[in-house]
Amino acid sequence: MSINSDGDGEAAPLDGLSIHTLSLNQDGNLEVQFDLPVEQTTTQYHRQLRGIRTFSVYDDKELQQACKRLFDLVRNRVQRPDPERVKIHCDRCSTSACCRKYNVLVTDHDIERLAARFRMSPAAFQARFTAAAVDWSADFRAQLACDNDAEGAEKCVFLKPDSSGRYRCSVYEDRPKICRDFDMKVCDDFVQMESFVPIESLVRRN
Repeated sequence: MSINSDGDGEAAPLDGLSIHTLSLNQDGNLEVQFDLPVEQTTTQYHRQLRGIRTFSVYDDKELQQACKRLFDLVRNRVQRPDPERVKIHCDRCSTSACCRKYNVLVTDHDIERLAARFRMSPAAFQARFTAAAVDWSADFRAQLACDNDAEGAEKCVFLKPDSSGRYRCSVYEDRPKICRDFDMKVCDDFVQMESFVPIESLVRRN
């Protein structure tokens, strides 16, 4: 998640500094880009006179609480219906990027549902298919384990090649809640229904 001062409003001043961008990743690293308060002497002002500092919210409880509060507010708004987006389906995905770039965090209910799929106990499933969550907000205790694809790139353990060689979720019907929320609301690789051409329409039928 990142916030910048471009667009509506001006950057917030802080002891003579102007904050330009705040960026927070899943590892809990809060990166702050700020404009230095010096006299502009070049047209490359923003590029030359911007500083960067990174803070770990794991090491700063006050920052952690503030970021968690902001995260909760943003998440609440992201989960509201967005008329600019249309319902999508992962079968249209060309990159499976969300199964590669992000930690697939799981709830206890997710673990129970997936364990039932494999006819395993939740404890056995968790031991085999999960790892400790990398989650600064402390909302989750576990995440799905990772392995590597044929080219050595890291991916979710349940992302498998289908008969065509494309990587697809092998537990899609029982996928974790975080995946269900992600694909409908915040996927950046979606194709709008009105512009999507089903592959079946490109195949001549006898």
